[in-house]
Amino acid sequence: MSLLAIIQNAADRLGLTRPSSVVTSSDPLAMTLLGLAQEEGKTLARRHSWQVLQSEYTFPTVGETSSYALPAGFDRILVDTVFNRTTHRRMVGDLTPAQWQESQASQVTIINPAFRIRGNLFYINPTPSVSAQTIAYEYISKNWCQSAAEVGQTAWASDADTGILDEELMTLGIVWRFKSAKGLDYAESMTNYEMQVANAVARDGAPMRIQTDTDPECDAPRFNSGVVIGTVTDGAFD
Repeated sequence: MSLLAIIQNAADRLGLTRPSSVVTSSDPLAMTLLGLAQEEGKTLARRHSWQVLQSEYTFPTVGETSSYALPAGFDRILVDTVFNRTTHRRMVGDLTPAQWQESQASQVTIINPAFRIRGNLFYINPTPSVSAQTIAYEYISKNWCQSAAEVGQTAWASDADTGILDEELMTLGIVWRFKSAKGLDYAESMTNYEMQVANAVARDGAPMRIQTDTDPECDAPRFNSGVVIGTVTDGAFD
């Protein structure tokens, strides 16, 4: 569904005249609805780690290089997903500023490498001494909408843009935000919106169920997928 269709759908539910254009329009109503659509998209993207916004990124280390660029569209890293695939070790982080400075000043050798994201760069400690080791992690993209050519964007830029996030949620968000902005009774509309967001969060992805019993041939908990990935000792896969 295009941005224009989302705005027109919201206008229908609000009993307003459908705008024929949005992004290039000078009509006050269209401009208001566009502003609310921008607000809704940005806010909804940060409500949850939506699976549709999750991506994987890998890069090779370069000897004696400690900092690396983040992927395009990076918003935030997913916890416990950073690994050195070459050495099969989990990387510790994202360290706080205090923890990072302590790791820099410490004379103790770090068993598992640490990382910190600062100034839009991904830092590694200790600095890799060799090249071509593969670092991998998952992250949330900040691109919650896209162009007609499916290029990710952080904001609506054209009437033909489409949503990456659930467009019905965006429509409901625009409706209650418009009522609130105009001093109308928006309580019921906002309650309905929040219920739909909660339902969408509950349905998002496919969480793995962990059984509390153990496999008699393995000390690790069994997963309902029937696949045992491995055991971890000191952050390294055995």
